[in-house]
Amino acid sequence: MNTGDSDIERWFSDRQAQLARRREVCARKRWFETEAEARAAALWDRTQFGEKLTCYRCDECGGWHLTGAGKRS
Repeated sequence: MNTGDSDIERWFSDRQAQLARRREVCARKRWFETEAEARAAALWDRTQFGEKLTCYRCDECGGWHLTGAGKRS
């Protein structure tokens, strides 16, 4: 039974590390409270820099971010 416990502990530790990495990546991105704010920022970036960005809802923080990778679902 100890082997099972260590497997569970390892899984939990790995999962916590994965979630921490996702939060760190999210924290480095521009964050918007609403889709409208994100779309406005994407339009501004396009007019100022010619950069075509789309917005997406972040599963991690619940806010909105921009991506140049095309539309996300």
